[in-house]
Amino acid sequence: MEAWLCLAGGNALGAFHAGAWQAIEEAGMRVTRMSGASIGAVVAALIAGSPPDRRNDTLRRFLSRVGQARPLTGRRSAVAGILAMGHPSMFVPSWPGIWEILPGMPADNALFRRDRMRRLFQELIDFDRLNNGAIELTVTALDAETGEIKAFRNSDAPLTVDHLMASTALPVLFQPVRIDGRYFLDPGTCENLPLRPLLDRPGDALILALDLYELQKPLVPTMDGVGCRAQELVFAGQSARIIAGCDLTNRRFRHVVLADPEDGFTGKAFDFGHHRLEHRRQLGHDLMAESLRDLASVPLLAAEGSGVGG
Repeated sequence: MEAWLCLAGGNALGAFHAGAWQAIEEAGMRVTRMSGASIGAVVAALIAGSPPDRRNDTLRRFLSRVGQARPLTGRRSAVAGILAMGHPSMFVPSWPGIWEILPGMPADNALFRRDRMRRLFQELIDFDRLNNGAIELTVTALDAETGEIKAFRNSDAPLTVDHLMASTALPVLFQPVRIDGRYFLDPGTCENLPLRPLLDRPGDALILALDLYELQKPLVPTMDGVGCRAQELVFAGQSARIIAGCDLTNRRFRHVVLADPEDGFTGKAFDFGHHRLEHRRQLGHDLMAESLRDLASVPLLAAEGSGVGG
């Protein structure tokens, strides 16, 4: 069966996408179109920019490169360390960076520099293959001045590493990326689920929207629990509104969401611990495999159908 794949943003939570891709391949799905935002754009580019028989290997290499050993002091200190000192494989503190708050310091445009992230993308992604392969790829980014979501598509113009850098340019942490005279930021601030670019034409493909935050989940009434829940509601609420605002009439649609009752940690999106990445990758595989077991029963949605749900 043909499938179109939509990958949401969520930083380190994107390991879920890697596991889901493995399940999609195992189910024999033929993916011909993908759209991605932030880490979703990165995972989609890793897939489209690899030979078909090496895509899972590429995703595992990426997770291995960005994964970190868990310090004895635990995951909270690991995340605090990343937000203070950077990630050795992807970004390092800028100068003056945070120190621009001191009198006499020049202004900076971000807390971190991402030369290492750029090199990692260039090493793992074959952009010639990405732009000339069988998968149509759309990468989204937010125009920092107009507030509009820009959909960069490889069938319109070649995608480059700059498009991935723009789609992952988290405001303040990373500097805006300039493309064709415009400044772009991570689109997750307003449209984290890039579903709209896949609905620009008719088709009977199964549309799989992979999301990284749950809309409905019990609240743990602690500071960490409330902080985590607030973060989930911001992004999951976006997705719910995006899906509700899309016309999915006569579409086959599945919304597959990362659900992890064990992970109520506010800083989880910046937890790159090897064990945690593998845990999310396995969840992605298992939840997607379960969702694809009854492919024949995925109906065409009626006009009033929202399509929300796993």
